[in-house]
Amino acid sequence: MRSLCNLSYLLGRGTNDMNRTRFAVVTLSLMLPLAVAAQSNVQTANMSAPMAGHEVQSLIKSAHSSAQYTQIAGYYHQREAMYRAKAAEEKAERDRRAQVNAALMQKYPRPVDSAQYLYESYLSDANSAAVQAQHYDQLAADAQTHDSQFATDSHGKS
Repeated sequence: MRSLCNLSYLLGRGTNDMNRTRFAVVTLSLMLPLAVAAQSNVQTANMSAPMAGHEVQSLIKSAHSSAQYTQIAGYYHQREAMYRAKAAEEKAERDRRAQVNAALMQKYPRPVDSAQYLYESYLSDANSAAVQAQHYDQLAADAQTHDSQFATDSHGKS
C-alpha cells in the first residue's frame, strides 16, 4: 500500500511538473515571435524613433540646415532627459543606502559611495548633453535666420 501511495505521489508530481514545464515552453515559444513582430511594427510605424549614436555623428558631419541642427539638438535633449532620469534613480538609491546603519563596518567603497559616484556620473553626462543641445539649438536658430535673410535678399533682387 505504501509503495502505491509513493508511486502515485511521484507520478502525480512528475506529471504536474512536466505539464507546467511544457506549458511554459509552449507559451514562450508562441509569445517570442509575436513580441518580435510587434516590436518591428512599432519601430517601422514610429519614424521619430531615437537616433543611434553613429547616425548622429554622420549627421553632425553633414548638417547644414536648420532642420538637421534641430534634429541633432533633439537627440541631445533626449539624452539629457534620459541621464537626468537615471540620476534621479541613483539619488534615490543613494539616499536609501545612506539609511543603512552598518556604515562603520563597511569597507571602501561602501554601497552608498558607489551610488553617489554613479549619480554624479549621470548628472555630469546630463549636463554635457544639455550643453551640446544648447549648442545645436543655437546653430539651428542661426541657420534659420540665415535662411530667412537669404530668402528676403533673393526676393528683393528679383
